[in-house]
This record gives sequence, C-alpha cells and structure tokens, in this order.
Amino acid sequence: MSGRRLRFPDTILSRTLLVAIGTAVLLTAVNLGAILLRPPPRDIPLSAYEMSRLLNGAPIAKTTSGIATSLAAAPPRLHAATDTDGMVAIALAHYLAVPSADVRIHQEESHRGRFPRGADQDRRELAEYGLDHFDPVIFGAFTAAARLPDGQWRVLHRAGRDRLENWQVGTIITTLLSVLVVVALASLFSSRLARPIRAFALAAEKVGRRQQLTPVEVRGPAEIRLAAEAVNDMQRRIAGYVAERTALVGAIAHDLRTPLTRLAFLLASAPEALRAKAELQIEEMEQMIASTLEFIADETRARPQEAVDLALLVEGVVDDLADTGRAVALAGVEPATVSGDPILLKRLFANLVNNAVTYGHRATVTIKVAGGGWADVEIADAGPGLGEADLERAFEPFYRAEGSRNRATGGIGLGLAIVRAAARRHGGEVTLANRPEGGLSARVRLPVV
Repeated sequence: MSGRRLRFPDTILSRTLLVAIGTAVLLTAVNLGAILLRPPPRDIPLSAYEMSRLLNGAPIAKTTSGIATSLAAAPPRLHAATDTDGMVAIALAHYLAVPSADVRIHQEESHRGRFPRGADQDRRELAEYGLDHFDPVIFGAFTAAARLPDGQWRVLHRAGRDRLENWQVGTIITTLLSVLVVVALASLFSSRLARPIRAFALAAEKVGRRQQLTPVEVRGPAEIRLAAEAVNDMQRRIAGYVAERTALVGAIAHDLRTPLTRLAFLLASAPEALRAKAELQIEEMEQMIASTLEFIADETRARPQEAVDLALLVEGVVDDLADTGRAVALAGVEPATVSGDPILLKRLFANLVNNAVTYGHRATVTIKVAGGGWADVEIADAGPGLGEADLERAFEPFYRAEGSRNRATGGIGLGLAIVRAAARRHGGEVTLANRPEGGLSARVRLPVV
C-alpha cells in the first residue's frame, strides 16, 4: 500500500473543478493585489483658513502638491460664482483681513467634494458661530485669488483630476487583464474539451454519408477516451456489417447467372413464341444482375482521392452526350474544385444527364459555387416530373416510378441509387425537385476544396 501512488482522477469533472478553482484563486489574488499594492485615493480638503495662509505666502501642515501658486497683475477670469463660493469668499476675506472685493474664489462643479457643503449649511454655521469660527472646507479643483498690498494678485489653482483616479484606472486595467487571462484559459480548456467531440461528430457524419472512415484519436480525459473507443468500435462494426451484407448481395447476384444460363439452354427446344418471351425475361434479369454487381463493386472498391476540376468534368460529360445528338447544354459554369474520384464523379453526372435527356427530352446543366464552401450542379429537364411520393423513393435501389421510369425504357432502377451513393461518398448530397415551370431538377451539392 505504501508503494502505490495516489493519482488524481483524470475526468471531465476533475478538470472542470481544477479550472474553476484556479480561476477563483487567480481572481482573488489579482483583486487582493490591486487593493493592497495600489495607493489609496487622495482627496485632500483645504479649509478657508489654510487657503488664506497659502494666499499670504505662509506654509500649512498639509501637503500642497498639486496646488499651483502664481502672481498676476489682474484677477483671474472666473465663471459665475455660486452661493457656496460666496460663503467661502466671505471666510477668506475675514482671514485675510481684506475687503470681499479683493478676494476671488471658484470651485469647479465637476470636481466638488464627495460631501459638498451647501450654502444654507454655511449660512447657519456663520449665524451660529460667527466669522471667527466659520471655516468652510473646499474639496477638489478650485481657483482662488487675493489682492496683495502691492496691488498684485496671488492666485492659487488646483487642477481637477479626471473622473477616474489613477488607482481606479489601475484597478480597472488589472481587472480587465485578469478577465482576459480567465477567458484565454477558458477558451483553451473549452477547445481541448470540444476537439474530441468534434471528432465524434465528424466520424458520425462520415458513417452517415458512407465516406471512408477514419478512427477517432483516443486521448484526453477518461470519459473522452472511453467515448472515442466506443465510436471506433462502432465504425468497425458498421463497416463490417455493410461489407458483409454487400458481399452477400454480390454473391447472390453472381450465383444467379448459373441457373439463368441453364434456363436459357433448356429453352432452346421450346416453341418459338415461348422462347422469345422467356429470353426477354432472362436478358432483363441478366441486366439487373450486371447492374447489381456493378453497384456492389462501386460500394466496395477503394477509390482514389484527388483534386478534380468540377466544371471541366461536367463539361466533358455534356460534350460527350451532345456529340451523340442528345439535347443537352450548359447554361452557366462557375469554376470549382472538389476532392474525390474522377471516374465515380463522371459516372454520377453522366447518369443524371442521361436520365434528363431520356425521360425529360432535354437537359440544361448549371454549375454554381454556393456559400459555405459548396458547389451546386443542377441538371434540369423538360419532362413530366415526378409525383411528390416518388421524389425520395426514386433513390431506392430497383425502384421505378410509374410512367416515366419503366422497363420499356431499359431502366432497372439502380441509376439514381448509384448517384446518391457516389455523392455521399464524396461528402455531398443529391436531391430531386419538380420545377415550377415544369420538368424535374436534380441538384448535386459537393464540398469544394
């Protein structure tokens, strides 16, 4: 027991607690530092008596830092005096022993003290105690002047401080810095926590789109590692299940060729009318088997991933069909590059364009680059369109909509299934919609690189 090391549990809960505790300790330390290390606010009041000594050129016990003294030939121009200024001027004139006309005083409104005295309070104090005991106090910024015996004016001026004192500015800055530090730590923690979750989402999306699966990296807290292992195991099971079922369907389709061949030999001695009808059915079944095997091959074959010029590829498909006399044209092309298998992409668009000209009389192809990093390829035809119930079911294997998609046209119902599988393998999607002006529109959306 003594040799075992105690380990702190590496879980989301433990990491969250550590971040919360660390944040609280950091904020507390910063605030205590701002309180203990910053100097206290200074707001030195001056009484009328102390101001009169300064006007006489005598020292006072308080510090006079921030108070400027100057001599002037004329009194300073001051704003209109208030009642409070008038009461202070009375006290100054009394202590200086000069007429009230030889004294000027003005306190800036924006810098008056925290507990400003009112004129009524000054008058009551003056009436109660008289001039000898009347000593009002001035806070903040002021300008005071008194005429000297030689006719000059001595001027005292204390400039008003900003609305925020230095200590306040310092406290605000340190608080903001602490907030930035906390935000940075929280962002780092959140990103590290969200990274594996995004990997889970990407893996799930690839499973849904049947793209090439990539294992999720197993790292991080215990819960994340457990979830990553579960996701990887799920991917392996799904991939194995799909491969098994696909191989089973392929094997069945392949093995059906043998009894069909025997049936064809047995029909060689049958009457002509019966043999002709049976051979048509056998030929159709062979086409279905061939298409099924081709579909299975597309699902299981490893496909290369390379940069593909989507506009050039689609133009090639349109030109090939136009050279055969089919009614197909490009209505608009915007350059776009996608990542994928050029052979599979060419087959995707060839199926859609061929369907449009076969069942919709003509095809019009448009390539646009949509917002969010997507390229849209629209193939529109002028046919009868599809019923609302058939727009989604048309992508089901071997499904043929009534009327336009039937055995007489040679279709067996795998073309659109192959198209959707190819689109999803490239991280995209394909949808069908009836056009307001008539006809069917097939839209393929692929991510651009």
